[in-house]
Amino acid sequence: MRSAGFTLIEIAVVLAIIGILSSTAGVQYFKMLERARIARAIVELRAIAADLDPMGDENSKLPASLADAGLGRDDPWGRPYRYLLIQGALPGGLGSTGGDLPQVAAQGGGGGGGGKPAIALARKDRFLVPINSDYDLYSVGPDGETKATLNNPVSRDDIIRAADGGFYGLAENF
Repeated sequence: MRSAGFTLIEIAVVLAIIGILSSTAGVQYFKMLERARIARAIVELRAIAADLDPMGDENSKLPASLADAGLGRDDPWGRPYRYLLIQGALPGGLGSTGGDLPQVAAQGGGGGGGGKPAIALARKDRFLVPINSDYDLYSVGPDGETKATLNNPVSRDDIIRAADGGFYGLAENF
């Protein structure tokens, strides 16, 4: 008479099936978690941009930093959102709206140099054209690394605001 129980092989098969299912579920869970963080970053970028944009007031100025506007906060990966004021700092034909000669020194450079020009710091697309004419606002994404050009591999996972607010999303999709 055979005893009522499981053999070692049956237990091993059940454990293998449970292991395969749990590893698949774990991978899917982390993918969904990353998608949720990206979606949260996009929503937060839109909210920050809405607070930054002058509400129909042409005479208002953009702040020099997010801290100046009281909008300094961290992205879903625990790093601060990045902001660069560009408006009025690009050469004519690249987003400058005024007829005067633009200030090309970096913000805080005193107008006479003292830093990289705003054009060098501005985020650029694959054709090296600035993606915004007013300001850059972005998260460095999951890897925490970024470069000024979006086609650089370390910048592909950045979550950006581009086309002066016409696009929010992953840099690789712009």
